[in-house]
Amino acid sequence: MNLDPQTIQITKTEIGLKALINNEAHKVERLARAFPRSNPDHFVSLMDPEGHEIGIIENPDQLDAASRDIVEAELKAIYFVPTIHTILSVTAKGTGSAWEVDTDDGPRSFRIMGRDALDGGLAPSIEIHDENGKHYKIEDYWALEPESRDLIADLLPDKILKARYLRSGMRGGKMGGGMGGIR
Repeated sequence: MNLDPQTIQITKTEIGLKALINNEAHKVERLARAFPRSNPDHFVSLMDPEGHEIGIIENPDQLDAASRDIVEAELKAIYFVPTIHTILSVTAKGTGSAWEVDTDDGPRSFRIMGRDALDGGLAPSIEIHDENGKHYKIEDYWALEPESRDLIADLLPDKILKARYLRSGMRGGKMGGGMGGIR
């Protein structure tokens, strides 16, 4: 159900979020973006404690200022992905590791469960998933300081190394493989 932002008031209490929609109170368990990558600023869903959708706010910018601030803060907590600039330490803990990093949002500490927590699918970028489901990213592994790179070298996704070798192999006009200089 599409919700009219003019008829909604969202408040934050000690037990969570509450939405007053047409003078009817609803407990909001969480907010979710319908299109987090393609249209993150529109279509915010209000979910009840059972996981059912209460309704969708097409344009949260049309909410009153207090409600809009609450929605923005909640969405940032869920969807904001800090960019790691420096890796200060990585300490092995069982099959996982504890990380201390500096990000664009300040210093952070988190734990990952293992090498699979690093996704190099968009090399040279790395997306990291901590044990609590929070995401972090490294824009370009090769642009990190050597000390930071060394700390995670053993955890590095293969795609990052392959992308580096492909990129360096193409410099100077050479394309790897083939018959070499034989014609």
